[in-house]
Amino acid sequence: MKNKYVALKMKNFSIICILSSLILSCAHVISKEHRDAAAADLQLKQLIKNTDAYLNNIFIFGGIIAETKITKIKGTEIEVVQSPLDRTGTIKNRDVSEGRFIITTAKYLDPLIYRQGGDITVAGLLIGSKKGLIGEIEYTYPVFDAREIYLFKEETSYPTHTGMIHFSALRFIIRMPLWYWPENPWK
Repeated sequence: MKNKYVALKMKNFSIICILSSLILSCAHVISKEHRDAAAADLQLKQLIKNTDAYLNNIFIFGGIIAETKITKIKGTEIEVVQSPLDRTGTIKNRDVSEGRFIITTAKYLDPLIYRQGGDITVAGLLIGSKKGLIGEIEYTYPVFDAREIYLFKEETSYPTHTGMIHFSALRFIIRMPLWYWPENPWK
């Protein structure tokens, strides 16, 4: 009787763990407060064309960090190459962009942590535009004052095993003992 009770508790605990992980995996990276305040369905290219019409509105954009600068007056300035976001605020496609934008914050954000190539999602208040250069081309950046910043952790890849692992697997499949295997089987 006691074993059935323990098994039932374990089953219920497993179901609760699975359901909570499913619910948490669908959570947006930006808080509900900022998502509710953000202007929806507006593309970055529209902001670039007519920044003044959308001033003092909150927007959520994400992309790839192009550069992070520490300034004496403003704090930190992050230039971002915009990429489309999915429903959780994660970048959908790094190869697609409508342009670039700048995020400013009074906080000190270390350029080694917020480094070039990192993925970032930001809720920010549109405060204006700034002219700058991309290479030799003049570009108008929409500038946002950051309300919330989410920096994605870098994914690390591990090297795959090559060489002897495959050779050993071949020997195992053929079922030859180690002492019998020739020094160079490919001659």
